Amino acid sequence: MRKEYPRIDPEDAEALLKVVMDTAGLKSLSPTSIDNLAQQIFHKTGDMLSLSTLKRVTGYINSDVKSRISTFDILARFCGWQDYRHFLSGNPPEVDSGVVGSRRISVEKDMKPGERIRLLWVPARVCVVEYLGEFKWKVIESEGTRLQPGDTFKCALIIEGEPLYLDELIHAGKSPKVYVCGRRTGVTFIKDE
Repeated sequence: MRKEYPRIDPEDAEALLKVVMDTAGLKSLSPTSIDNLAQQIFHKTGDMLSLSTLKRVTGYINSDVKSRISTFDILARFCGWQDYRHFLSGNPPEVDSGVVGSRRISVEKDMKPGERIRLLWVPARVCVVEYLGEFKWKVIESEGTRLQPGDTFKCALIIEGEPLYLDELIHAGKSPKVYVCGRRTGVTFIKDE
C-alpha cells in the first residue's frame, strides 16, 4: 500500500535541510561537502543519494525537478527520525539515553559579557541574544517569536537540537516566567565571532 504524504512544503524542506547540515557538521555547501554528505548519509542509513539529487535538494544547483518523498525520508532518517512524516510531526527524533554529543554552549566556560549568539528554531524563529554575565541574557533582535528586544532571561546551557529553557524571562515588564524555545525540534545556534 502506498504511503500518503502531505505535499513538500518549502519551509518544512528548508527546516529539514538545516537539521541535515547540522547533523553532518556542514556550515556551507561545495562539491566536496556534498560528496561528504552523501557518504555520511550512506554510512548512517544504508541508502545512497546521488550527488545530483543532493545538489538539487540542497539548492546548490537550481532545478525545476521536484524531489521525491523517498529522498526526504532518507534525509529524515539520517537526522534520527523514522521518515519524513515523523519529522513533520514536530516530535524530536527518538534517541536512547546517553551522552549528549551535540554542540553546546556552557555559558560559564564559553561566553563572555558582550558576546552574542543567534538562536534558530522551527518554524523560522530567529533570536539574537547578548550575554550580560552571571547567566543573564538580553534579547537584541527577534523574528517570528514572542521574545522581543529588551527581554531578559537566565540560561546556563544551550544544547543544539534540544529545547532551550529560559528561566526568569522578563517580557514586556511582566513578572518573571519560564519560556521554552524549540519545544518540538530543539534549537540551533550560531555564535558571533
